[in-house]
Amino acid sequence: MNNQPLSEFLEKELIIGYVNSCDGTRQTFYFEKSSANIANFIMLHQENTDHIILTDLADHFILDTFGEFINRCPDQTFLQEVLKELVPMQAGEKNPIEIEEASENEYHRLLFEEDQRITEMEIRML
Repeated sequence: MNNQPLSEFLEKELIIGYVNSCDGTRQTFYFEKSSANIANFIMLHQENTDHIILTDLADHFILDTFGEFINRCPDQTFLQEVLKELVPMQAGEKNPIEIEEASENEYHRLLFEEDQRITEMEIRML
């Protein structure tokens, strides 16, 4: 996670990426929802990954993968947008680029810091 202002990252439409590795471990990441970001996220995390699940912040299912291949995506229109970005990467015609993502710990730290900042502002207003 780079040093962009907290409020900018937290104001975006974020989604959660659960990366389940072949060794049974799970990592959780937060990043901005876009077809390009999803395609890059899948390709950047596909190595040694058994299964990726993407949800919104309310944990509503968006899509899941087996490795780098999409398994299920209920929104077929959105799936086509993701595939436009993903297929060229899978074919080696385009390289994935780093996206702005926060680990679970970083995300919770951001929320805590943002809450502290807002609380301090409210106290100053009293």
